[in-house]
Amino acid sequence: MGQYEQPHSYVWPADYNWMKPQHHAEVSTVSQVNFPVSSTEVLVPWLLSMWMMGNKTPTDYPKRKNVKKPYRKGRNENTGFKDRFTWGQIDLEYPNQDTKQMAINTGAFIPINNLLLGLEVWKNKMFLSLPQWRPGIPVTLAYVDLNSYTKSPMLKPYPSWNWYANNMNRCHGLVSVFRMEVDKCDRLWVLDTGAINLANSVDQLCPAKLDVFDLKTDTRIRRFIIPANQTLKDSLFTNIVVEILNDNCEDAYAYMSDVFQYGLVVYSYKEDASRRINHPYFYPDPLYCHYSMDGITFNWMDGIFGMCLSPDVGGAGQRVLYFHSLSSNNEFYVPTASLRNGTLSEGDIIEHFFALDESRCARHQSCQSSGMAMDAKGVMYYNLVTAGKVGCWHTERPFGSVTQGLLSSGPTPLSFPNDLKVDKEPAQRVWMLSNSLHKYMYGKTDPNQINYRIMVAYTDDVVKGTVCETN
Repeated sequence: MGQYEQPHSYVWPADYNWMKPQHHAEVSTVSQVNFPVSSTEVLVPWLLSMWMMGNKTPTDYPKRKNVKKPYRKGRNENTGFKDRFTWGQIDLEYPNQDTKQMAINTGAFIPINNLLLGLEVWKNKMFLSLPQWRPGIPVTLAYVDLNSYTKSPMLKPYPSWNWYANNMNRCHGLVSVFRMEVDKCDRLWVLDTGAINLANSVDQLCPAKLDVFDLKTDTRIRRFIIPANQTLKDSLFTNIVVEILNDNCEDAYAYMSDVFQYGLVVYSYKEDASRRINHPYFYPDPLYCHYSMDGITFNWMDGIFGMCLSPDVGGAGQRVLYFHSLSSNNEFYVPTASLRNGTLSEGDIIEHFFALDESRCARHQSCQSSGMAMDAKGVMYYNLVTAGKVGCWHTERPFGSVTQGLLSSGPTPLSFPNDLKVDKEPAQRVWMLSNSLHKYMYGKTDPNQINYRIMVAYTDDVVKGTVCETN
């Protein structure tokens, strides 16, 4: 692979002073220059986080014990993930063919540039986000009908084309959505970064904002602009988790992660107000910032990324938020009561965060994880980026490499498993999206091959015969 022209990774701040680790023999195919920020601005908080974790390095983790993972009867070819939709490239459903052809002719719609990044499911709809990475992406939030069994369906804009037609007032609509969350009150919470051209730089066209839609009427019922004092230069809010307290739809909180500048914004729906929390655990681990897939090697410095809530037991508000950085092998958690407690100062709340004792992987392995979700029985599901697999962990058991399961997704490794959600149906299903992101960013996507894949499995079935199975 040759040298690429300074691509801007969404998991690596453009102004980060990265020094390549020496223990990797490969040379990154991604060139990065011009980092005005001094290394101390990132290294000092990282050193603090290493101190809080006990200064562990890959060589400090205990050697893997020769313990076999339990295997239970009942695992077969029907228990794993199955394809639901696949695409070589994305197609959109326009009002008519003439409008569509005009969009293609003018470059308003360039199918190969449209990237699926996030997914969410509500009843018979699957929502998909298409952030503004490159030109030719006319819609940033769309949906497909789950009653349709078309292999590669066209995407329909959500809530309608009217939200995207007027480019003169783009900030009034949706600009660049990464992820969204459906709550138990039939609302869709949409986190809009407001940034475009992300394959090259963070061009902050509009303020980052949160839009909440009533899914029964497809109307927006709330818009919240994230305050300027809670965003930093090159902040990028890419993930959202929503908590409802005591089944009260008004008493809701959104937790929104800043992947570039390592922070968490906590928003109260009742108060229509937010605050930003910073913590060393939100930082990446530079020892696990090197990636190699399909002959493409690169370094990403991605902070807090995957997030999920523990099961809601009786609506008592005693849940915890699990989270991790993509460039890390570790998992952390914090009680949501602490996040909601506005009287805690930044100096006090730092003591309310906890690191799980062991690494997700065995010694020297890299198992960076992207999206994750949890089912009602306390089983966590998470995407393993470089392994091309979906992992699991039953949260009632100790956290360590031996208690992590791998779920069947077929003989072919997934090409960058990115987002993952567990739906809210009585018989829960886990949904996984892979999107060949490394090829999109640094290589070349072939529309004649499958680049986007959505797989699904019932939670009770997919964990059968694994260490994650519920007794």
